[in-house]
Amino acid sequence: MLRYTAIFTFIIATALSSAAQDLHYSQFYNNPMHLSPSATGIFKGDLRAAALYRSQWKNVPVAFETYSGSIEWKTLQRARNALSIGLQLQNDKAGDAGLSWLQVGANIGVVQALNQNNALSVGFGLALAQRSFDISRLTFKNQWGGDVFDPGLPTGESFIPASGLAPTLSAGLQWHFEQSDTRTKIDIGGGLAHFNKPVVSLGGIGGALPVRISCFANAYWQVQTRLDLVFINEWQQMSSAKELVFGAGIRQILTSGLANETSAQFTLAHRLGDAIIPAVQIDRNNWTLGLSYDWNTSAFDNATRGRGGIEIAVIWRRVPVPVLTTVKSCPVF
Repeated sequence: MLRYTAIFTFIIATALSSAAQDLHYSQFYNNPMHLSPSATGIFKGDLRAAALYRSQWKNVPVAFETYSGSIEWKTLQRARNALSIGLQLQNDKAGDAGLSWLQVGANIGVVQALNQNNALSVGFGLALAQRSFDISRLTFKNQWGGDVFDPGLPTGESFIPASGLAPTLSAGLQWHFEQSDTRTKIDIGGGLAHFNKPVVSLGGIGGALPVRISCFANAYWQVQTRLDLVFINEWQQMSSAKELVFGAGIRQILTSGLANETSAQFTLAHRLGDAIIPAVQIDRNNWTLGLSYDWNTSAFDNATRGRGGIEIAVIWRRVPVPVLTTVKSCPVF
């Protein structure tokens, strides 16, 4: 019994150390609050809801599934500033025991227009992070009764508590540029997650989460009446784990006019040393649908044969009809 318990304890300790690699998304531009709480409220409209699903490495025994859901609301809004609140839930599961990494939290963001085209935002976040597993999904030698497996038999093992919980703090800063007479816009920002270094442990196993540093720079550049160039870039580091994603593409305006805005976006990105990421995105009025696929190029390709993972994003925004005024304000409002 002690031998199996020791082995299992070693597996959990290894899994906890791998938690230093926080959740990541290929469509990071569709999940901006994950990178920085300063992105809270930086969108057209007064309400935004988003959901993302990521399935990774289905062809190997350690498949990962990641879910994210968020909602943002501009609670106070004036011509030159706004206060926004965001709620976000993120969950990642992997392995036979469903080893889970769950984060549930709230952000607050304040954006101030500097002039007609520029705005600066700052944000702070508080979340609860939980590491857990489901021991009932594992099988053990004592559950084999002769030639038949009986899941009702006791495992004969004694395990540590299957859940660890801790509060985590985040902060961020962002610059937003947008021209009122074109579709050109730029967002450059960064964030610090887990800067209080919370301790997430299972039965005393584990340690403090390292600070995760995130930087991003995304842009649309209108080059023709119905054509934009797209640039997407992000960098993250958490302890020794690093990630750099850079890419570009085009956005074609298909239809325009009141309640008839449709565009199609195509991008190709590269996660350095890991994957090539083609993506397509359709925007129709208040809705956005994004689809991307990671084509694995790392040494893990020997197991995946290039098949990394699919990611789907669905976003809805509420955009009230603007009030006619002779005073121009920052387009983000």
